[in-house]
Amino acid sequence: MSVQNCRVGLFSKRQVRAGAKSLPRLTGIGDPERDWIDAHLGVVADSGTDLDDVLQIRALYERSLAGWRRINPPERDDPKVMINAIGMVYGEHLIRRAPLAWMIAEDEHGTELALYEPRRDTLVYPANLVAEHWAAEDASGEFLVADAERVVDQVAGRRRAPR
Repeated sequence: MSVQNCRVGLFSKRQVRAGAKSLPRLTGIGDPERDWIDAHLGVVADSGTDLDDVLQIRALYERSLAGWRRINPPERDDPKVMINAIGMVYGEHLIRRAPLAWMIAEDEHGTELALYEPRRDTLVYPANLVAEHWAAEDASGEFLVADAERVVDQVAGRRRAPR
């Protein structure tokens, strides 16, 4: 998927329909949202994952999904905590690499934490990205590496050479 001129749902199935004229309603996060993000970062803290290293975030995703899949389905815990934790770690990684900020994005589908960069109208839903791949049982976390590069390139206004 090209990220040129992407607006809403850069990594989400919740794409804005062609011709849509507006972003979701965006508001800054407050202490409750920051505490929620930090709590999920804490879930990952003991794993030794370096937020500056997307390859370590990829490895965390792959280990977590593989461990969850090894459990008999009726005995599996709800993966939402780990999905959100990986999403928040991934979001913090993107913030460290590009001028993005956490926002609350509200649209007809609900309210969700997202990252936003206003100059290029870039909106990223990190937890949603992880959730979609987890639900598809995508064993490779390569999507995190590739999409991080696309986001950073878009926000920086760089064009990537075709592969």
